[in-house]
Amino acid sequence: MKALATVLAFAVSAVAVAADTVVIDAGTFTPAIRLSKTKQTITIAAFALDRNSVAEQQFANFVLANPQWQRSQVPVVFADKDYLRHWQDDVTPAANVNADTPVTRVSWFAARAYCQAQGGRLPTLNEWEYSVQQWREQQQLSDANYAKLVFSWFSNPQQTLFAEQITAGPAGLIGKVNEWVDDFQLLLTNGDDVDALSGSCGDTARFMAEFDTAHYASFLRYQSRSNYRPQSTTSTLGFRCAYSVRSNK
Repeated sequence: MKALATVLAFAVSAVAVAADTVVIDAGTFTPAIRLSKTKQTITIAAFALDRNSVAEQQFANFVLANPQWQRSQVPVVFADKDYLRHWQDDVTPAANVNADTPVTRVSWFAARAYCQAQGGRLPTLNEWEYSVQQWREQQQLSDANYAKLVFSWFSNPQQTLFAEQITAGPAGLIGKVNEWVDDFQLLLTNGDDVDALSGSCGDTARFMAEFDTAHYASFLRYQSRSNYRPQSTTSTLGFRCAYSVRSNK
């Protein structure tokens, strides 16, 4: 299956997607976390995804055009006190960042607003993880090497493992920043009404589809996302946008 397709094979529904996107073909996906006792494999519809995380300057352009999202203007219900705190002022990124440095210290609310302004949305958790799976297959990355990369990032999230562009697919899904997804506080139920990701790793690891290093590496992302509130902002959390597509075939 050619999961990382060219954008030319698809038309975007009702929005104009920027050229720097990649279309992820529809396919089946088995999440690292079991969402139910009976349904372990899910179907992902085709969608487009930004090739790169949203950059500092891109977000600066957004807040310039939408002053309500500037750090001096955003209501506390939409972002915590650390929102864009590393910027020089309301519309100027930090002086020591490159043009393509992923924007961080952005809340879930702000990330959603940015993507909506581009005619898109935040990817779902399953879309994001499915993209990682396709990227791993494309890069022929073994389970052991994948786990090593993920564990290395979590132990030192300031390092850059994949600074280079991956031209055939989304770049930096692992290695630049963790990223917001639309349903980051996904409630998991496995026969009883509990938020499976609200407890400790030991409590919630029972929801893992398989007990190996690769699945546990993915599980770390599920667990870490559950620790955020929608107002949360951190130096290791950015985002990219997704876009719904329809096939022209």
